[in-house]
Amino acid sequence: MGLLDFLKRDPRKKPCARCHGPAAHGYSEKAESEVKQITPLCLSCLSEQLQRDYNEFHGRALVIAPAAGLPCYVFRDVDYLQSMRPAWKDDLGAIPQKQRDCADCKSEACCLWVGVASRGLTVETFINVLENNLQQTLLTWGNPDPVPLCGKCTIIESLRGDGVSFFEVCSPHGTQRGIVLPMAY
Repeated sequence: MGLLDFLKRDPRKKPCARCHGPAAHGYSEKAESEVKQITPLCLSCLSEQLQRDYNEFHGRALVIAPAAGLPCYVFRDVDYLQSMRPAWKDDLGAIPQKQRDCADCKSEACCLWVGVASRGLTVETFINVLENNLQQTLLTWGNPDPVPLCGKCTIIESLRGDGVSFFEVCSPHGTQRGIVLPMAY
């Protein structure tokens, strides 16, 4: 498939599959889905879908804030990341089975939020972060320590970015452990 065909299939160029408004994002069940399996959604419909996903999620996830310029914002489970990026082993081991209460609303936390809007993850630093780990990159670059959040508060934080549009967004599902991170692939 050529670049022109790929761009024509970009879910963000289509109307929202649910409300028919302008789509700002593509949503899929799993990372690296075929383009035809990515559903175009507006911000409101994506927010509703992510609310459902995170309400049904009973695992644990480290969630890195979205970054402008990286076209995907996806969940990767522990097994995938450890097989692809051994440097992440320490960060993945830091995802506790049980977490404290949500820092915002005091509900049960299922996520550790790493806010990196001010320092760190950019298109230019993405490879460095992916090849190393949080302890050697984002957390040493002056970002605050991860904060426990429930699914609802995680969604609110992750959708705050102005003008951020993702080709593909996928949430954690079931009881898995892993990381939600902005990526390019």
